Amino acid sequence: MEDADMMEIIIAMFGVGLGLSMLGMGLLIAYYGSSKTRNVGFLFLLVAVVLFYLLYDDDLLGKYTVGVELHNSLLAFIGGMLGGILGIIAFLVAIIKS
Repeated sequence: MEDADMMEIIIAMFGVGLGLSMLGMGLLIAYYGSSKTRNVGFLFLLVAVVLFYLLYDDDLLGKYTVGVELHNSLLAFIGGMLGGILGIIAFLVAIIKS
């Protein structure tokens, strides 16, 4: 694998992970936040939409998000989130039991 191919994978995985994180945080903050923090939530949502547009636009960054890289980045993000959630649950169970 060439360095250019590896860079494409890194950019695609970073972009999708960042976009999904910004989308999730933006939705939570925009819904549950107070009046001042709601604006930040909407800003996060805007950043996520712009980032996804850049990732899927063929003229800009879209050349990096071809099939396998996109699926790998989604799987890595979902796996990381599930691992974090399971880690928090295991931590809470250990604290409650002791």
